[in-house]
Amino acid sequence: MNNKLSVFYEHIFEASEQSSSTVTEMLEYAVKCGIDGLECDLWRLEEKEQVKYLFDSCGVRVSSIYNFFDFPHEDKNNCEIKYRKLLETAAYFGTDKVLCVPGFMDDNEQMSECRKIVAERLNEMCIAAKEYGVTVTLEDFDDVKSPCCTTEGLLYFMQNVNGLKYTFDTGNFQYCLENAEKAYDVLKDYIVHVHLKDRSYNSANSDLNNTNGKADLSGAVMYPSIVCDGVIGIDKLIEKLVADGYNGRFAIEHFGAVNQAEYMKKSAENIRKVLKK
Repeated sequence: MNNKLSVFYEHIFEASEQSSSTVTEMLEYAVKCGIDGLECDLWRLEEKEQVKYLFDSCGVRVSSIYNFFDFPHEDKNNCEIKYRKLLETAAYFGTDKVLCVPGFMDDNEQMSECRKIVAERLNEMCIAAKEYGVTVTLEDFDDVKSPCCTTEGLLYFMQNVNGLKYTFDTGNFQYCLENAEKAYDVLKDYIVHVHLKDRSYNSANSDLNNTNGKADLSGAVMYPSIVCDGVIGIDKLIEKLVADGYNGRFAIEHFGAVNQAEYMKKSAENIRKVLKK
């Protein structure tokens, strides 16, 4: 099996809080589950030397770093300062991929204009990324005000930004009521990284305060799911990815899970079963 597994670093912190364990213990638990990569929010890596020592001692590495920007509205120079910080951090931790969440359209804006400005900033970011040996990616972000929420939006950026690639999030097309498999067929040539996110419409997956649900554009509430146990059909997507030659990482994602440690373990088991077929 060439495809290695990652998990979101935030899930490690969530699991630590839920189980009254230390972050180190949860990192070691992830490794026992067969996970050796971490998807990291940039702010979590501020103390670079300390964090790198922790990761090295636990046998994990940074698989991708993500950060939120406001490309549609922020000054060009400020955007550059911020994205260079992301790129420099990626180079320090030895990862060759970053995920840019470029910002969101305001209520009084047109999506076409928002995308045009974002594409300009992304072109500049991708040029800078070459200096660091890093690839910039977008994902299908699940917010109607995101310029890259839909297949159409993502394809626009892939075709108009030189060097930009795609992090395929299996679960986010469900938000905008698009079929993930059809979206994959359109965008597969740009995929360099994968987030395995499943969705459930079963309220049994809600937390005690019912705060971990997210409504899709029809108003139906989606909940976190163990990978391959939800409605997305991730088994088939993994099979298609591998058959089409994808040999990169699969990152487990289930923000808001009521038991992150259990979800992590079962997700890893389910993914390995599919990969062994």
